[in-house]
Amino acid sequence: MPIRDLRSAPSGTEFRPDVAIIGGGPVGLTIAREFANSRCRVLIIESGGADFEAAQQTLNAVVNVGEPVVRDGVESPGRGYNGSLEWLNDIPPFELRNRVLGGSTHTWIGKCASFDEIDLERRPWLPVSGWPMTRESLAPGLDRAARLLNLGPNLYDERLFGRLHSPPDELGFDRDLLRPFFWQFSHERDRHGEPMRFANVAAELVAANIEILTHATVTAIHLDESGRRVASLDLRSLDGASASVRPETVVLCAGGIENARLLLASTSVMSSGVGNGRGVVGRYLADHPRSTLLQFERRDINAVARHFNFYGLSDKGATRFYLHGLRLSPAVQRREELVNCAAYPVQIHSARDPWAALKRLMRGDRTRLASDLAVIARSPAFLAAGTFRRKVQKRGMMHRSDALRFDVMVEQKLDAESRVTLSDQRDEFGVPIPRVDWKIGPTEVESVKRLARSLASEFVRNGLPQPRLVDWIAEDDDGKAAFTDMAHPSCTTRMGSDPTTSVVDANSMVHGVDGLFVAGSSIFPTPGHANPTLMTLGLAMRLADHLKMRLERRPAATVTSRAVAEETVAVPGI
Repeated sequence: MPIRDLRSAPSGTEFRPDVAIIGGGPVGLTIAREFANSRCRVLIIESGGADFEAAQQTLNAVVNVGEPVVRDGVESPGRGYNGSLEWLNDIPPFELRNRVLGGSTHTWIGKCASFDEIDLERRPWLPVSGWPMTRESLAPGLDRAARLLNLGPNLYDERLFGRLHSPPDELGFDRDLLRPFFWQFSHERDRHGEPMRFANVAAELVAANIEILTHATVTAIHLDESGRRVASLDLRSLDGASASVRPETVVLCAGGIENARLLLASTSVMSSGVGNGRGVVGRYLADHPRSTLLQFERRDINAVARHFNFYGLSDKGATRFYLHGLRLSPAVQRREELVNCAAYPVQIHSARDPWAALKRLMRGDRTRLASDLAVIARSPAFLAAGTFRRKVQKRGMMHRSDALRFDVMVEQKLDAESRVTLSDQRDEFGVPIPRVDWKIGPTEVESVKRLARSLASEFVRNGLPQPRLVDWIAEDDDGKAAFTDMAHPSCTTRMGSDPTTSVVDANSMVHGVDGLFVAGSSIFPTPGHANPTLMTLGLAMRLADHLKMRLERRPAATVTSRAVAEETVAVPGI
């Protein structure tokens, strides 16, 4: 699989792949991987390079006029390029988008879960809710995605208890209020604890029919005169190189903000933008509002953490660990017309935590050498108990912690006025910068309060320590509600059968534009309540299957003629 660089391309270069994939993140690479060694010629177009480059990230700028968001570093999306998390706190809202091969997996912690059945249902109290498929029908794609992500079984509710080696105690929570929920974490196969980086998936993708073009930003999608098919794509690099692509099929995989922006900015044939005849592109912008619900006194941390930690199961010779939390029950959602949300434990480890000290030493960090050695020397029994817990009981190790709280991620009720549009400002290529107006509504706020109060009452009823609700919930003062975004923008090119409320159909093709497909969280009909990566890759598997059937029905002569055309126009070896 050759990797080419647009900056080295001769002027006027034209590429003619069967499938052009815009975006070399996890979704684009997953779809390309499904075409490996087929007779379809695939070109992955990546705006960045193989490594992080600050200049490329300037193209992520937005004009943010919506919810004020300050990232507090509580659950940073992952380890930064320099090994530090601090740089993430300085990135403005909706600009945490990675123009680099591997995309968002450079800045995530690997947290994965699938949506619940209710997330995909049509719910009368949530306008435009409902997915054009069931959770059961998505299961095969989700299982394939889990294997790619190096995950264990796709179980995230009470069904997991029977599989765990040493499950959490049954505490007797009221199932009409709360249900167990679990998350698992995607790790590299050969480096346990390191979140999976899809740049490594790209490096392993060896197939003669797949090419990657780096430093190539798609600045416009041009339709043919009828407006019914894609005629070409314009490519630019920051140093002035340019090229064009004339594909048979295009898959737009650039993320929840960029997918909408590129469609809106492509106005050469349709003045309102590609796929935007009904004004839907960019609408229904959702994310996962996050907030802290409650916290415990330091003396109570271990009593709670023993029930809400990591729990392991054996799967194909490996131990997979799942993080235990709680979600709002479907019954209370339906009865009180709320949205789905789940709470998860967050421990802040003490500077005296021996496991953190040992981990620093093992990775060669000598910045606290003397104090780390002293902490370890004073903690042989603590370390021995933790090793037994991990190796024998297959549970997460207990830590010395300064704080334990429960945070929440909440689904959003879709709002057509929460949206991405184009601003008057332009980037280095002259393309309008996106204007982001993210709105958080009262349904989300009420759902979060209901979950927090249910947790607090159920903890006490079941003999656990009394937590302290955060002030705005305890005082019932919605004006002080504090939310941050999770860098999970979704629904801006949502899937559906009605073009007045959706951009793509059930096969992810833009309404009215044959051969133009969109993938990623932007096509979610509703945003769900869980981290999106597993769902996006499950849908990517489903789309890849559809595209293969669609493309493989072509006569062999068509494929040969396109291959010859590319070889006579595109310049090899760039």
